[in-house]
Amino acid sequence: MLNELLLNLALLMAGVLLLAQLERPGPPQPRLLPLSLLGASGLGLLLMYNTVPVGPGLLLDFRSVVVALAAQRYGILAGLAVALPLAVYRWLLGGAGLGPALLNLVLVAVLAGSNTGWLRRVPWSPDDDLRRQWWVPLRVFAVANLSVFAGFALAQRPLTDALLTYGALTLFSSAGLVVAHSILQGRLRAAQRTSHLEGLAYLDSLTGCANRRRFEEDFAHARPPAYLLMLDLDHFKQVNDSYGHEVGDQVLVIVGATLRRAVRANDGVYRLGGEEFAVVLCECCEDAAFAVAEHILRCVQLEVATRAQLHGESVTVSGGLTPLSGSRAEVLRAADEQLYRAKAAGRNCVAAATRVVRGLHPARAMTRTSAPRH
Repeated sequence: MLNELLLNLALLMAGVLLLAQLERPGPPQPRLLPLSLLGASGLGLLLMYNTVPVGPGLLLDFRSVVVALAAQRYGILAGLAVALPLAVYRWLLGGAGLGPALLNLVLVAVLAGSNTGWLRRVPWSPDDDLRRQWWVPLRVFAVANLSVFAGFALAQRPLTDALLTYGALTLFSSAGLVVAHSILQGRLRAAQRTSHLEGLAYLDSLTGCANRRRFEEDFAHARPPAYLLMLDLDHFKQVNDSYGHEVGDQVLVIVGATLRRAVRANDGVYRLGGEEFAVVLCECCEDAAFAVAEHILRCVQLEVATRAQLHGESVTVSGGLTPLSGSRAEVLRAADEQLYRAKAAGRNCVAAATRVVRGLHPARAMTRTSAPRH
């Protein structure tokens, strides 16, 4: 029996490794929860298919570990959801141990999820690894596996057999939950490290915008209809000279945040260096591109100086807008030409081959900034 039980445990670990690929760091992803629970149920059914029969109607496997893992990470309802298909399959198999087996699944879900709550959209786990809290899974299975004695009694098997089975199943199940939890936590930590390294590689450390490396990759994959908007802060050197580089950096941070709020959800904002930014407007017609550009001009003019506490000052940008058609060098050259044209036209505007859109007149911008809010 021991060899078959170890084989079942090996199947459990292999299945958990596959389920670990669904682990994602960051904000909640509700669509992943049903997929995770469905995968856990599938793993439980596989374990039951390779069960270890120890008597008429008495089947031993590690299905309860899968239920405990789901309940411990996502809550009691998640554990019960994983247990439901396993309970239906066990009911179809029948036998003397049917009632105790169903009770075991319910007890495991309730006990393992007691600290997690009823349901969570993102996985929860103890602050310390379960390897340091080995008594937690041991307590769960020590209580839930008491149903083994009822099953052996109904099958009229000796008490000594029940004791040996109870001890082996409790120890192996506890160890299985600890290892499975460690696998999932390791996968999550690895994903978090990968996300952090990608952030270091593709994000500008000052402004939080995407950097030039990300710009070049996104530019290469962008497809028409799309537009490139090159932006440059007007008279930024005067800000540094008058207020110092620390305030200048603060202005750049605020400009980056303002641009990200001003664009659409599928647009990309990049800091190319110094006071130069770029926006890739994806799936965009010309009218929409100009609308976004005008919105950017107004947001920067109305918000940046106020948020940076540059009293009596105005921070504006100039931009060059061009379609994303042709080679990379051609598009960048066209955007730069239009940017120079905007600078020559008096700044605080965006120039394109067909027209020029301007920001607010300074007097109107001052009126809007100082107007009381109701």
